[in-house]
Amino acid sequence: MLSKTQKIWLWVSGAMFIVPEILWSPVVNFYYEFFQSSRTSNVHPIRDNFLQNSDNLSYLKFVIALQFIGLLLALIFLVKNKYCRKKIIKYLLIALLSVTLIITGFALYSAMTLSMEIF
Repeated sequence: MLSKTQKIWLWVSGAMFIVPEILWSPVVNFYYEFFQSSRTSNVHPIRDNFLQNSDNLSYLKFVIALQFIGLLLALIFLVKNKYCRKKIIKYLLIALLSVTLIITGFALYSAMTLSMEIF
């Protein structure tokens, strides 16, 4: 059983990923455009938003980094929870968060490296 403080921080860190993803879908749009760019030259995102504009690349990196930190904190809180009645649910959540964390991490890494300018 999580303490009240742990539950609050788990919800806050989960919201750090969920709220930006609902509002702007930066990770989903990033991967959609990445995989579609090899097929056609003119790719439109699933949901058009200001983060996909090339002028706002720093905002995109910030939002994806915020999502990554939120997922990492949520994963830490779940792993540190020693008292859980239903272990299978805990392990499924940890597996789901781990996969989502890896996907978001690759999106963050790609956004950071693709945006670097060569001097």
